[in-house]
Amino acid sequence: MKNLHIPAICVHAYGGPEQLHLEEIPVPVPAKDEVLIKVVASGVNPIDWKLREGLKQHPLPFIPGVEASGIVTAIGEGVFGLKTGDEVYGAVDGSYAAYAIAPAVQLFRKPMSLSFEEAAAMGGAKTAWGALFDVGHLAKGQRILIHAGAGGVGLFAVQLAYNAGAYVIATASPENMDFVAGLGASEVIDYKAAPFETQVDPVDIVLDTVGGDTTLRSMSVLKSGGQLLCLVGLPDPEQAAAAGIHAVWAGTKTVAAMKEVHKMLERDLIKPYVRKVFQPLSQAAAAQEYSKSNGPGRGKIVLKISEE
Repeated sequence: MKNLHIPAICVHAYGGPEQLHLEEIPVPVPAKDEVLIKVVASGVNPIDWKLREGLKQHPLPFIPGVEASGIVTAIGEGVFGLKTGDEVYGAVDGSYAAYAIAPAVQLFRKPMSLSFEEAAAMGGAKTAWGALFDVGHLAKGQRILIHAGAGGVGLFAVQLAYNAGAYVIATASPENMDFVAGLGASEVIDYKAAPFETQVDPVDIVLDTVGGDTTLRSMSVLKSGGQLLCLVGLPDPEQAAAAGIHAVWAGTKTVAAMKEVHKMLERDLIKPYVRKVFQPLSQAAAAQEYSKSNGPGRGKIVLKISEE
């Protein structure tokens, strides 16, 4: 594939969706311990458009995307356990492209039972695992409230907490309540019917995937000494101290967490859910705008880039 060029979405300046340019770039070459994959599908995450808008800084120019599924087409020196032709998924920076490079350690074989679109929606699982277990040390029998239980992170958090033996309470919109209950939540709160804090008894842990006012109101439902695991923003430390709770940043995303959720995926203990698929690659702007404006929903948005 030397000297060949491939389509990719490139961002050269911060701004709106018009900054997503479909361009031709050279095929990347895997270095030591890296793998080149033909990208079949890319997950679409809020971080994608936040980076594009400059809400979080990223060196320019860059190719958006942080996770993907695809097919191994070349391997670098020192890579073991993967070979060309393997169907994989995992953390892939610059995944809005026909081909992308990733460290081999961040890629896992796609289970046959999963579509490429579903595999590209697995990123929320490692986020949920890191928050619940690496940071929150969730234990059997604890009561946990998970906000946005149908969302891209929340749906995995509900499944993981249920499998850990916790008593799971989750918030959801009316149309998603049955879905979230089916994931393992013992109680599902319709946050549109009344403030969630009026509908729940005290809990040991809150996983906040929403931020803003939800973060502040979550402090009132925690037991003394309880944990507020934050994935969007932290409350004022003085407010947390006054409430007698521990508020911590829980946005860890480690290879160890990826390995744990992959084991659970192989055992069919967790399952991703795809909300909407955009295709082809030229629909990247539409996918990001849908992610930004569509609000709470069920599962992950995916950008389908090529056929398997």
